[in-house]
Amino acid sequence: MRPQRLLLAAASVAALNLSGTGAAATTQVGGNMKDQLIFHFCGRAMKADFKTAGKTPPKGIVEFTCGCVVQKIKARASIEQAKTICKAQALQTYPQPEGP
Repeated sequence: MRPQRLLLAAASVAALNLSGTGAAATTQVGGNMKDQLIFHFCGRAMKADFKTAGKTPPKGIVEFTCGCVVQKIKARASIEQAKTICKAQALQTYPQPEGP
C-alpha cells in the first residue's frame, strides 16, 4: 500500500473513533497533514452529531474541541482520552445549544 493511502486509511479509522465526540470544522489546524486530517474528521463527526440531535452548535465549539483533540493526540493521549478530555472542556466553556 502506498504511504498516502496508508495515511488516509489510518485517518479514516481515527475518524470512526472520533465520531463519538460529535465535531465539525471549516478551519484547519496548523501543522502536518495528520493533524489536519484529525481536525477535519473530528469536525465532520461533530457537525453530524449536532445535526442528528437537531441542535445548532455554539459558534467556535467545533474549532475549540477539535483543536483540543489534535493537541491531546499530539501529546500521546489515546483517541478516547482526547475525546473525553476535550468534550468535558467544551461543555464547561460553551453554553449548551437549545433543541428544536
